[in-house]
Amino acid sequence: MSTESDAPGRKTVRKAFLKFYRQWPTFGDDSDERAFAEWQALQHSEREAAASLLPAFLSFSAMKGQTVKFAASTYLKERRWQEVPEGMEATTGPSIAATFGKAWMAERFIRLADPCARLPPLTRFQESEIAGGRADRKALWRERMQKMGWPAVNAMHEQAVRYPGRGVRVSPQTVLLSADFEQVRVDGNLWRAWEAEHHAHGYPWLPDTGRVEWVYFPPISDEDGPKAALAAFFDRLERIGRTSGAAAQ
Repeated sequence: MSTESDAPGRKTVRKAFLKFYRQWPTFGDDSDERAFAEWQALQHSEREAAASLLPAFLSFSAMKGQTVKFAASTYLKERRWQEVPEGMEATTGPSIAATFGKAWMAERFIRLADPCARLPPLTRFQESEIAGGRADRKALWRERMQKMGWPAVNAMHEQAVRYPGRGVRVSPQTVLLSADFEQVRVDGNLWRAWEAEHHAHGYPWLPDTGRVEWVYFPPISDEDGPKAALAAFFDRLERIGRTSGAAAQ
């Protein structure tokens, strides 16, 4: 039977668990109770190892081409952090994400989560073209949004074309958010579906990827395709808190 003196200890354990759990790739779609039960079953030193080695575990899984989709309870019960090779330290600070790679794309979507910037009004010439039936207002506004609505995203695109080897600085949180991203072939059907989804929102689309044939996007788990995947990513971003690691370009 619990006693009053036990409460602070349980609160501390719960707080540490939530800090770990909110970084798990399937957070929100997972079983909180099951994961917490496994967390409580661990020794204090094991909890510390499970939490501190999580970024390294996700990075190691990505290096092997594996997507982490299993529950946090499985990670804890099977002590999966022990799979991390000795010497492979957890990411504790900003890192450079390769252009068009997982973390680079996650950073890009994080920036797209920002509201569209305030746009200047259409020009007199454009208004004249609309009045004469030679232009469509919605199309002109969409084009304006793509060019000026998300300047931080366009800055990434410009750098990707001019200096593809530079990459972009991202936070450990961004690396974690990208852990379950999946490859999409450039110019393939799914690529076109993602392009259409960007167009529907007025988002700027990706620039020429050069020799890169595969680019990473949020995972698609149902028939709704990119629309549902994008909504799920933004929802997860909102729930865990946005921590963009972008450096000033």
